[in-house]
Amino acid sequence: MTTYARNYIEGKKYSQDDLIPIILLIIGGNSGRATKKYVEEKIYDLFREEFSKDLYHEKVANASVPRWQHDIAWARARAKKLHGYIKAPKESGRGIWELTFQGQHYYKQLADKLRQLKVDA
Repeated sequence: MTTYARNYIEGKKYSQDDLIPIILLIIGGNSGRATKKYVEEKIYDLFREEFSKDLYHEKVANASVPRWQHDIAWARARAKKLHGYIKAPKESGRGIWELTFQGQHYYKQLADKLRQLKVDA
C-alpha cells in the first residue's frame, strides 16, 4: 500500500504525528502486519529527499538512532498508546507491528478516502 502512503504525503512536509496514518497505510497494505524494518524502509523511501538531509541522520540525544528512525518510533508509540491502532509487542511479537481492530478500521477509512480522491481527480 505504499502507493496510498505516497498519495497521502504528496506535496506535504511532515510532523511526527503525520507519520501515524502513513505507518497504518504501510502496515495495512501488508495484510495488517509488518516488521519494523519493513515499515522503516518504506517510510524512508517515501521521504528519501527529506530524510537525506544531515539533520535526519544526526543521532537523537537520548537514543543511538538517527532522527528519522526516532521520528518513526515516536509515531508508532503514539499510534499504539494514544489511539490503540497498533498491538503491543507481547501480542504481535518483538519487531512486528500489527494493526488492532481499531487500526484496521482506520486503515480502511484512509484507503477508502484516498481511493475516492483518486476517482474524483
